[in-house]
Formats: sequence, structure tokens, C-alpha cells
Amino acid sequence: MNIKKRAILYLKRKKGRMLFLMSLLFLMSISVLIGLSLKESADQELDRLRLSMASGFILKANADNEMYKEVTDYGNGATSTYYAGPMITDEMIEKVLSLDGVEDYSVIDEIHLAWTNLTLRPGMYAGMEPDPNPDPNDLIPCTEETLELDRHSTRVYACRNGNCHKNFRTGALSITEGRNLETEDHFKAVVSDWLAEKNRLSVGDTITLETKEGNYDFTEKPLKRLGEAVTVEIAGLFHANFSQPSSDMTLEQCYVENIIYVDEDAYFKLQDNLKEHAMYQDIAESYEEHHEVEFLVKDPAQIDSIMQQIRDRDDIDLENIELETDSSAYEASAGPYRGIRIFSMALLALGLCGMGVILYLLIHLWMQGRRHEVGIYRSVGMKKREILGQMLIECFAVSFAALALAFLLAGSAAAGCADAAKRLAAPKEKQETYVVEVDQYFLPQIKKTSSDEVLLDGSVDVKSMGFAALFVCGISGASVLVSFSKINSVEPKNLLQ
Repeated sequence: MNIKKRAILYLKRKKGRMLFLMSLLFLMSISVLIGLSLKESADQELDRLRLSMASGFILKANADNEMYKEVTDYGNGATSTYYAGPMITDEMIEKVLSLDGVEDYSVIDEIHLAWTNLTLRPGMYAGMEPDPNPDPNDLIPCTEETLELDRHSTRVYACRNGNCHKNFRTGALSITEGRNLETEDHFKAVVSDWLAEKNRLSVGDTITLETKEGNYDFTEKPLKRLGEAVTVEIAGLFHANFSQPSSDMTLEQCYVENIIYVDEDAYFKLQDNLKEHAMYQDIAESYEEHHEVEFLVKDPAQIDSIMQQIRDRDDIDLENIELETDSSAYEASAGPYRGIRIFSMALLALGLCGMGVILYLLIHLWMQGRRHEVGIYRSVGMKKREILGQMLIECFAVSFAALALAFLLAGSAAAGCADAAKRLAAPKEKQETYVVEVDQYFLPQIKKTSSDEVLLDGSVDVKSMGFAALFVCGISGASVLVSFSKINSVEPKNLLQ
């Protein structure tokens, strides 16, 4: 009788033992396949996020440094304190852009407080009434004029490339009609769909922006216009993909729906209006210097190395200039996938190490129980390699059966685990993905706090199947070889005792 027939007879005779071994091998195989599937899917989504959410770093002048603050006295007790230290120049921006991995940049601090005749989302000033007997000692008396100014004043952001702006790049705002601003635009604007609907505006319509004295100084004529009115054409409408709660303490200019994005030509024209005011002439002329600039990179993994290159360069002066990373949006979105990746690695470790050790101990124990059988085979003249071959055939037959069952069920099992992981990692229903925080300068800052919908493939590819087959067969075959080697050196008469 050849070794194949003896192996088949042994498997039939030891059905219970073989079913138990096959169950163990099946659990090992399915754990490896599910773990590999979740890991591959999480890695793919992390790569997608790295490419789509172009995070970067920020160059920022430290305006809080007292060494670089100056006070200007305009007489009559009117003074102003401003930052007069090193700034980020266009020359510095060009040098940073020349580094490998840096894709584009966005100037963060180009913001103008403008007046418009549009109806804005009502805030604190909408519910206020003018004081019938204003106190002449109040710096800002609550008059009809001041309320008219504040109810129609909003933030105008310069935007050289709308797709690079953080609020659009992170998905907080998305274009619903028309297009975003582009570097070649001249006197174009992007406004919210709420503002457009409220004022019956559409793409192609024009709006007028003015610089009012009351927004930049304590004056008896708050509605006095500085410079010329700026007319811009609406190139697109944006939608805020979150809800900003209403509050009686929120200023009109702090609502995201009231923000107006304009190209640099329109912004510089508005800034030129400030030249008519003595306090702001220097600010109006400093077009080539910036307080804060955000640089975008291709891969967040390169941020640290690029920042170090900037620090090491002698031709980039970082005196009182801070470097800080800007990957908050990426980190918020990548968090769930990192958790899923850790879970998949734990599942792989369980399948590869835990069950591998159990399998070896189990096969070793069973091989020791076949010492008498091996002694009989050797006493009747059977060669050692034939005995080993029979045991390997038995082990591989069980392994192939377990793998076939695992391959058959792995697809549905991995899909089920992927669905469960998506439900567990998904953001809570009542939790906003973005929140708006108003800083000390009354600027609305949009921050991404949770991930978007978690996407997982949950499929099992051929490469994963091949790895699982190689591992299972390798572990089971190696266990047989190691266990048999310990029996092989024993004399037949000692095996028969």
C-alpha cells in the first residue's frame, strides 16, 4: 500500500481529530484574510486622504512678540499698537515653493472688513435698537448709523486660488453653482448660496463692496466711505457643509454664510481705500508682505523634512517667523482608518502568531501520540521519508480543505467586518464634522473635528489568498517536520515500548 492510500485511511479513521485540526486551520486562514482585507482597505483610504487633503505647514510672523510692537500717537489721545517686525515676503514664498514636495500656497491674513448693501444673516446687531439718548462719552454710541454699518459689514477674504483655500480644501465649503476663484480672475467673487438666495442673486450678477470709516476708526461719521466702491462679479456660490448655531452674541461678520471671497485684484483695491486714513496707510501699501502663509504639500509624511530644509537654508530668514504644521483636517479624517488598521493588525497577529503557536503545539502533541505507529512502520522496513511523506500528505490535505472553505467564505466575512468597522468608526449622527470658533479678532475659524463617512472596500484579493495559503501550509508543514525530527532519532524498539 502506498503512502497516499495510507494517508487517506488515517484521515478516515481519525475523523474527529482531523475535523478539529481543519477548524483550527480555517479560523487561522479566515483571520488572516479578514485582517489583510481590512488593512489593505484602510491603507488605500489613508493614501487617498493624503493625496486629496493636501495638508501642509504655515509660516507665521509672531505678532505677539513685544520686541516688535510699536505705538503710533495720532494726537487727541488716539493711539494704535501694531506689529512692526519681520514679515513673510514674496521672495520667501518663491524660495519655499522651489522645494521638492511643495505644491502651492495660500495667504491667510488677507482679510478686509467691508460694507455691502446686501441683507446678511442676522446677528447681534439685528436685534438691537438705537439708543434714543446716546451718551456723548461713548466711543461707539448705538445710533441708527452705527447699527446700519454693523448690520451690513462682513469679512472679505482674498483668495488667489479657491481650491487651495483651507475651507474649500477640507470640504467645509463646497461650490454648488458656477466655479471657484482662479489665479487669473479680476474682480470676481464667490458668495454663499444662503446669501445669494436671500438677496436674489445668481452667478453673473454683481455686488458692491465699500470701505467705511466706522469699521476702522471711532468716528462721528461711521458710514463715510473711504476711497472708491469696488464692484465684483459673482463667479460661483458655495454651500457650508455644516450648521453654525445662531446666537444673540454672534456678530454678523462672524457667520460663515456672510463671508465673501474675492480675487486679489478686488482685495488690493479695497485695501487701497485705507490710504485715505492716516492710521492705515502703511498697512494698505504692504502688499508684498504677509503675516501668515500656508504652504501645501503633496504628502503629509514629507512635512517634517520640508520644514527642516527651510530651517537649514541660510537664504530664508526666520527671525521672529514661526513654522507650524497644518494637518488637523487630515488627522481628523485619518483617525478612524488608523483605528481600523490597528484592529486589522491585531487580527493578523492573532491569526499569524497566536493560532500558529497553538497549531504547532497541537500537531506536536499528536505526533508524539503516533510514536508507536511510527515504530511499527519502521520495524516492517518502511523508510523514514515514506513515513514523513504520509504525515505531510495528511496535514496538507486538511490544510487545503480548510483553505478552500476559508476562500469560499472570506469575501462575505470580510464585507461583514468592513460594514461593522464602518458603523463603529462612523461619526455620531448629531456630531458636526466642522465647528466654527470666533477668535479674538472676530474672525470665524472653521475647524474639522471629526471624519467624513468611513469608506472600506472589504474585498479579498488573490495576493491575500496566496499569502494565507503559504502561511497556513508553511506552519502546518514546518510543525510536522519539527515534530517528526524528534521522533526520527529514536530507535524503533524504544518507540514500541
